[in-house]
Amino acid sequence: MPETAKASPAATSTSVTTLHHHRNSAKDDMNDAAELKEYQALIDQGHHAKYRPLFNALSLVQNTIYQPFFRCDKDALHQQKCYQLISIAAVVGGALTILIAIFEFIFRSREVPLTWTEAVVAAITLLLIGIGQGFQFKEEWLTARYKAENLRLLKFRTLTDSRLWCPPFDMTLLREELEDEVRRLEAHNYEKAKAWASQGVHPRICAPPCETPCEDALHELIDYYRPKRLHSQTEYLSQKAKKSEAKGAWTARVVRWLFFISFAFVLTHLVLQIHAQFETHEAQEVTAQAAKEHGTDAHLDGLQTSQTTSADDALFTMILIGLAAALPVAAAGFRSYRGSREFERNALRHQATRDSLEELERQLRTSSNLNDKFRLLGFCELVLEMDCREFMRLLCEVEWYG
Repeated sequence: MPETAKASPAATSTSVTTLHHHRNSAKDDMNDAAELKEYQALIDQGHHAKYRPLFNALSLVQNTIYQPFFRCDKDALHQQKCYQLISIAAVVGGALTILIAIFEFIFRSREVPLTWTEAVVAAITLLLIGIGQGFQFKEEWLTARYKAENLRLLKFRTLTDSRLWCPPFDMTLLREELEDEVRRLEAHNYEKAKAWASQGVHPRICAPPCETPCEDALHELIDYYRPKRLHSQTEYLSQKAKKSEAKGAWTARVVRWLFFISFAFVLTHLVLQIHAQFETHEAQEVTAQAAKEHGTDAHLDGLQTSQTTSADDALFTMILIGLAAALPVAAAGFRSYRGSREFERNALRHQATRDSLEELERQLRTSSNLNDKFRLLGFCELVLEMDCREFMRLLCEVEWYG
């Protein structure tokens, strides 16, 4: 970037190229500190008409919205992590309690101290559920995420406010109104977030605020919006869709294999039981024949051998039954985990939203009419708001511990 106001045409071209290159690599659609520096440099070069209106608009939202958004987003990430950890721990604890109870039934005569282990695991599981319910990690996460996403929507809705682009300008009034709206959003609670999720979107007509006085500046707003908002969102949605799809696929495979293995144990037990009945019948016949030929001692020996074999077979049978019962419990734990994350539904939601945004971005890129561009910008924000509401609807009713 040139540092002087008097820049050559070549230097100006280099500045604009650098600006667009930076936009294409932007990852954060809320922090405009880098863009503001670059716009300031371009204004210093004398490009007031094209860049000053957008610089003023971005300065306003950066100073009033970014810090509250950063707080809410940070809180949402923290609460989400706590919710995920506590939900996984509660599901694992519940499954372990049932598994220990099953194995206690199998080894009840083996003097294995599983009763106390079961009691301790059950108590820990109840404690985890109590902590999750008491601290309301899920509700706190969704409330913070609701605030952060509404602040994000507010930022881009504010950038199309005609009072930022058409004289007379009253930045003090605009800042006060925006600060009031931010405070109102930050004061919302979980019930307000649920109510918002239950409502439909309210479309608004998005049109150029005043085309003639600042047409170049409005075109620059669209050029800013495409990479800053659309590219970052489509990239995020692509990554989330892949991760959700991958996690959903492997957890589904685990549940499926646990079911089939459990069924295999049942079949094995059935085959062994049928085989044992035939062997018992044959052994009884052999023992009876031996008793006739060799007397009572041979009969007693046959009975002792038969009892020892029966005891071993009974233990093996109980182990098979225990495993056949335990694996569905593990599968239920995985299903609870899957249900608390909604992997497949989230993957489909991300893919659908990304597809809509990519088509709108293509139209926005190829259009040259300012009215069409603003109309498409309005559609983009509508799609993103619908996605936010769908996310809230999906997660609000999820039961995290069973």
